[in-house]
Amino acid sequence: MDMDHNHGADENTPWNINIPYAGILAGVLAGLTVLLGIRHFCFTWTITRNKEFIKLYSRWERFIINKCSYTLTGMHGQPLLPPIGGILVIIMLLSTILPLLLVKVDLAVNSNRAGFLAIACVPFLLASTGKHSAFALVTGISPVKLNYLHRLLATAIVVLATVHMATMLKSWTRFPAFLETKLAMTKVQYGLAGYGCLCVVFLGSLYPVRRFCYEAFMLTHLVGFGFLGAIAKHTPYAMRYFFAGFVCYALNAFAGWFVKSRIGYARFEILPNGCTKISLRLASPLVHRPGQHIYINLPALSYFEWHPFTITNTHMAPGGVSDMVEVHACVRGNFTRKLYERCQDGKEWLAFTSGPCGNGSIDLEPATMLSSHESILLLAGGAGVTFPIRLLRELAYTLIEFEMSSNFITRDIYFCWSVRNAGQLAWFREELEHLLTVFENARQSDSRKPRLTINFYITGSDTTGINEKIEDVQEHHNEGNTMLRATSDEATKATLYTNTRIQVRSLLKNLSGRSPGVFACGPSGFNAHVKNVVAKYTSLRSNPHLHCEEFEY
Repeated sequence: MDMDHNHGADENTPWNINIPYAGILAGVLAGLTVLLGIRHFCFTWTITRNKEFIKLYSRWERFIINKCSYTLTGMHGQPLLPPIGGILVIIMLLSTILPLLLVKVDLAVNSNRAGFLAIACVPFLLASTGKHSAFALVTGISPVKLNYLHRLLATAIVVLATVHMATMLKSWTRFPAFLETKLAMTKVQYGLAGYGCLCVVFLGSLYPVRRFCYEAFMLTHLVGFGFLGAIAKHTPYAMRYFFAGFVCYALNAFAGWFVKSRIGYARFEILPNGCTKISLRLASPLVHRPGQHIYINLPALSYFEWHPFTITNTHMAPGGVSDMVEVHACVRGNFTRKLYERCQDGKEWLAFTSGPCGNGSIDLEPATMLSSHESILLLAGGAGVTFPIRLLRELAYTLIEFEMSSNFITRDIYFCWSVRNAGQLAWFREELEHLLTVFENARQSDSRKPRLTINFYITGSDTTGINEKIEDVQEHHNEGNTMLRATSDEATKATLYTNTRIQVRSLLKNLSGRSPGVFACGPSGFNAHVKNVVAKYTSLRSNPHLHCEEFEY
């Protein structure tokens, strides 16, 4: 391989044989970003969204995504591996990096190849960092889903940096005097310091740390700036890659602190079974859309912790502006547990908010849902009810407050909520039963409006607090249908099932239309089950629109 090229050389950064390989990797990642950006533009711009070829592409994309959402699960339903789509992303990244790393190179002689590939990934890592990342803005992908790509790129950087350091040190250790001389060099010391910082960040990002010690996760990430600074001193080639990443990260920080951050006061309402309703009165108006969430910091509990909560209210002024925001915090960790134990009904605390976050997909707009799906299935698992309850409120507001549009084709809306114990139903049960009455009254005045069916599922044995008559779920199984349509006499009553989970397969069989809308949110095992059923059910004749909201660490 010719090493005498001097194209693009300057006083500080002479030509290096590894530059083209790093450029290829950066070019591939940048090209994919551009393609995702074009896709996002076509799907959101009104003129292109309604084009026939865009609709055809959307149907085929939905078919592929549904099939690739299948996830291998264990005995208790927990995912053992990423979904097929996630595994394909890993394979794509490996198939790009490995040839660039291994072809026409002896790493024992040229370990810098791995180092160059590592720094080529850094700008894309920084571009996918944060709640308001540049990558999310360009592609429309939610920050939660981008976290997967962010962690994947971070892992690739750690592996490549390890290959770079290990192969170089192995070559040096055969000559102790040479090793001692190299370790005394400032360039090498900066490289070792940068690698040490990178390892600290990686270890602090592991799931147990993220889940049980969020403060350690945040503090170790600050060490990442040490990695960037040390590598910038280690090699003069780093800044040409880091600069773009710094710009993207600065935009994320600017949006987070100066554009989307607000101060307000939080008023609390204690609900049964570990749920706190938080009503936020903000100092400045907030525009939010269905499916979006906000991050909340309560200095009375912690000065450093920010936690995401789905926005559940729909009470917005014309233009979608509101200075009141409602969220529900269910006990799932140390922060929400302390909140539930310490807050008091009616008491106000100072609060800081950041958001809204999430792409607020056009597919979640009530008018789009009602004009795209003959049947809509809203699925909730435990605390994940905050996502579909917002959608149901939006649908009710659109159908009841406005005239029935000729574009609306929805005939049935099903709301299914699964909880561990009956007491958790108190969070929204009264409102849901009220909505049943509202929908039925609306249908009596206009038969074109959809029917609402609500099913509650209790998976545990604790049914304390149920005053109504409990139907035997086994009787429904014997009838071969776990989702019975309400009769005229039962149209305003929710159906309750005990000691069973949501039978997603049976529900899908009852949905009408070739493209029913399935919108789900719950724990990872719940979402994996929904995705697997939809993946098996998807065919060229039946192609459900699946939207799963994830909440994870």
